[in-house]
Amino acid sequence: MRKALNKVLISFVFVGICGGTFWKHDEVLAQSSNLFRTYKRDVPQKLAKTPESVSEGKKVYEKRCWYCHGIEGKGDGPASVTMFPKPRNFTRNEYKVRSTAFGSLPTDEDLFRIITSGIEGTAMPFWNTISETERWQVLYYVSTFNDQFKYDQPAKVVAVGSVPSTPESIKRGQELFREMKCFECHGEDARGNGPLTVALQTEWDMPYRARDLTKGWSFKGGNTIEDIYRTVSTGFNETPMGSYLEKLSDEDRWHVAHYVKSLAKDMASDVVVKVKLFEGEQLPMEPLDEHWSMATAIEIPLAGQILVSPRLWTPYIDAIMVRALYNNDEIAFLLEWDDSTNRQEEIFRDAVSLQFPNKIPESLKKPYFAMGDSSSSVNLWSWKAHWREGFGAVMEASETDPGVVSELNAKGFKNITVQPPESQNVTGKGIYQNGRWKIVLKRALNTEDVKGDIQFEVGKLIPVAFAIWDGSNNDVGGQKSVSSWYYVSLEKPVPKTVYAYVLVAIIMGASVEMWFIARLRRFPPELEEK
Repeated sequence: MRKALNKVLISFVFVGICGGTFWKHDEVLAQSSNLFRTYKRDVPQKLAKTPESVSEGKKVYEKRCWYCHGIEGKGDGPASVTMFPKPRNFTRNEYKVRSTAFGSLPTDEDLFRIITSGIEGTAMPFWNTISETERWQVLYYVSTFNDQFKYDQPAKVVAVGSVPSTPESIKRGQELFREMKCFECHGEDARGNGPLTVALQTEWDMPYRARDLTKGWSFKGGNTIEDIYRTVSTGFNETPMGSYLEKLSDEDRWHVAHYVKSLAKDMASDVVVKVKLFEGEQLPMEPLDEHWSMATAIEIPLAGQILVSPRLWTPYIDAIMVRALYNNDEIAFLLEWDDSTNRQEEIFRDAVSLQFPNKIPESLKKPYFAMGDSSSSVNLWSWKAHWREGFGAVMEASETDPGVVSELNAKGFKNITVQPPESQNVTGKGIYQNGRWKIVLKRALNTEDVKGDIQFEVGKLIPVAFAIWDGSNNDVGGQKSVSSWYYVSLEKPVPKTVYAYVLVAIIMGASVEMWFIARLRRFPPELEEK
């Protein structure tokens, strides 16, 4: 239920953004649908390939597909300029999710599965909304763009065996992960921040990004153990992700698959950030403080801001993890997200922002989720990676550099003001470690600036929205990853009288039980038998 609700919320964001333009609406909903996709493996009875079915497939293509993939199938449709990664070029063998060996064409069944399921992390939606017949027809037409489909022999499907997952198998998979140097792309902690991936992006300006293996929901072609085994075996055509079919035995590929599966997690999402009551006098200010483990972590999906210029059509940050604590005086948030590099420029810097309405809404009506509006102001808590003058055009932020914190108000994108120094009540600190930012933002529950600042109340649902900028992606201003409205709720403290009632109930229960036992013992066994 929660997953479905989050999907509806993020889809609502995009519907509102698109403003009724039909192709943008389809494209953006396609992006939002990636969040909770399941890769379908079952394929129905195959439709016969005939000139008539190809002709019908052309009609489907020109109705559904050409705006992204281009009228000639070259991946250059009008919508392609807004997409990353770019739509598939059907004239080349760029097919990624296949059951066939590296460099081979996919089978018809592979294509049917992808049309049905879509591809995670791309604008390719699932097309199970059209009939099975139309899906077979359109894939037959798509295959006409590449003559290899005419002349190549049918590709051999990679066999799928079975090796059970055990601690020993996972351990062996971890060893193979290092032996095969998978960490050079995927990183030591498998967050997609290996040295080769960083070099491809920052030094050679190439579009390849290794998959963050901790994000199970983002795996291309699915994240079941069978899907992962297939990817390890077949690789992705025309990418640095090669095939290990010849490099590793069938058993060893299963070991690697089990290790990768052990790293992957699902998106632990919710619509409410539950703020845990902290008994100590001082809330933790250090991002690595062990006390943060007390708070429930939820992961909130993000998408590119495409409402106003400058828009972000190619977001790299797709989720943020949030924890929160409060005590009698303060509230603090721990914000975490994966970022393969912390390289900064003077203009393009990593940053995060919390957005609240200026006051808790008394009804269901809230300010516009995108920076408020002329009638409803929002309160922004902003953290930005520090920039040091004199270090050149590009630099990496120090792992221990706390960053810069500021508090702002906004009534829309073009009406943003920084609060005066006397009203800057938010403090914060950031740390970048192993491809992940961790930022703490803290403020008093209540401030004197009741007009500009949100005032927190226990037990109330307080709207909150999130935004992240990735400096290495040239995010700045409106170019950012954003969420729709979620909620913050400060848990109510448990009255001490509750514990007293529980103790009294335990004593009373024990007393009654002892009374019954004493009564039973008064009767001799002979009388009990009678």
